[in-house]
Amino acid sequence: MFYKVIRFIFVVYLKMFNSWQVKGKENIPQHGSAVLIANHVSLWDPVIFACSTNRTVHFMAKEELFKIPIIGKIFPILYAFPIKRGQADRNALRIAGKLLNSGKVLGLFPEGTRSKTGDLLPFHPGAALFALRSGSPIIVMYIDGSKTTFPLSWRGKIKVNISKPKYYEDLYEKKVTTDDLEMVTSDIMEEMKRLQKDVQNF
Repeated sequence: MFYKVIRFIFVVYLKMFNSWQVKGKENIPQHGSAVLIANHVSLWDPVIFACSTNRTVHFMAKEELFKIPIIGKIFPILYAFPIKRGQADRNALRIAGKLLNSGKVLGLFPEGTRSKTGDLLPFHPGAALFALRSGSPIIVMYIDGSKTTFPLSWRGKIKVNISKPKYYEDLYEKKVTTDDLEMVTSDIMEEMKRLQKDVQNF
C-alpha cells in the first residue's frame, strides 16, 4: 500500500511539473516475471522507473544506500533490497532469483552506477544472468531528461521509452555460459541505444 501511495504522488508530480511522457508502457506484461532495466544518470531515476509501469518493481540497490539514516529504513518498504558491489553477493542473488521465480518484476540499472556524462556505460551481466536462470524476459527502458529536468522544471521534459519484452527461449533450458551472458548483454545494450535514438522523435 505504501509503495502504491508514494508512486501515485510522484506520478501526479511528474505530470504536473515535468511534461512526463512514456512510450511503450503497454509492452510491460501485467503478469509473470520480468527483468526491467534502465539507464542511470540521476538519483531520481528509480522514482521515474517505478512510475513508468503499473507493476510493482523490486529494485536491487547498492548496500550503502541502506545505511543512510531514515532513508535506509524506507527502502525495504519500497521493495528494494541491497547488493554488495564489487563481489558476488550470494544473498542478493538468492533474493533476486526468488522474486523472479515467484512472478515478480526485478528492476536493475545494468551500468552499475550513474553516468556523469549521460553516455551509456558498459553493462554488467547481472540482468542477463537473472533472466536466463529464471526464464524471464528482459524489458529495456530508456529515461531521458531526468538529470536536468527533475525535480522541478516548467520547460523541461522527461521522456521514457520502453521496449517490447526480449525473450531468449533457446537459452532458458540450458546451463548459462559466459558466451550466453555476453551475447544477451550486448543485445540489450544495443536495444538501449536504439531506444535512446528513438526517444528524440517523441
